[in-house]
Amino acid sequence: MREVRRVHVLKFGSSVLARPAAYRLAVEEIRADVAGGAKVVAVVSAMGDTTDDLLSAAREVAPSLPDDLIGSLLATGEEASVALLHLALVTGRVRAVGMSFSRLPIRTRGPLGAAEPVDVDARAIETALATHDVIVLPGFVGVDATGITSLLGRGGSDLTALFLAHALGAAEVRLVKDVDGIFPADPKRFPHVKPIRRTSWSEARRTGAGVVQDRALSFAERHRVAFRVAAPGGTGTWVGRSDPPPDTVRGGEERARCA
Repeated sequence: MREVRRVHVLKFGSSVLARPAAYRLAVEEIRADVAGGAKVVAVVSAMGDTTDDLLSAAREVAPSLPDDLIGSLLATGEEASVALLHLALVTGRVRAVGMSFSRLPIRTRGPLGAAEPVDVDARAIETALATHDVIVLPGFVGVDATGITSLLGRGGSDLTALFLAHALGAAEVRLVKDVDGIFPADPKRFPHVKPIRRTSWSEARRTGAGVVQDRALSFAERHRVAFRVAAPGGTGTWVGRSDPPPDTVRGGEERARCA
């Protein structure tokens, strides 16, 4: 019987994907996990300020922004990011496939601007990973029961990643940020402060200063999904897990030394 490789979910936010060259750096982060024997689900936000730029443009076009139309507009930022990372992976000779939210939707319920993810076709993801090492999916967006594009709220790519990790039974989920973990104080104001090594979901909500979306933290706590917050190549902070797997810790330290 063919061995099933473990699945890692990696989320890359807008601050990490701030410019086109950043997608090549994301490839190296993904490549390290693939080289370690994992299949990777890469969840991406829109590049840089794309979401804010689209909102600004929409407000110039129309003073009132209907939720059913604004979702479709903002989703284009995530779709472009999927295409860019897919392109970077293929150029870097990584076996990858990118899927739009219409091709592989996350089903949602609730308000269109702050929807709750409820279902995804995990079998379709597993099928894609049977012939590829990486699948790239958009964060932040979903589709409600009527087929209308929905959004998971600001920072919703965190929720996308944790939802997918839970649905897939992922061995690791890592939220790749522009800071290496959760800090007890703002590292921009206090540059010598060290990240918290391990913390609980509730403590992360109290001390995280918005590093991880609150709704994502609530989902993770409710479903007992442990995850890591780390900068590219960093070790970061484990949330909801007191003893991270030794091989994962060594892998993070190795990436940090090579960064």
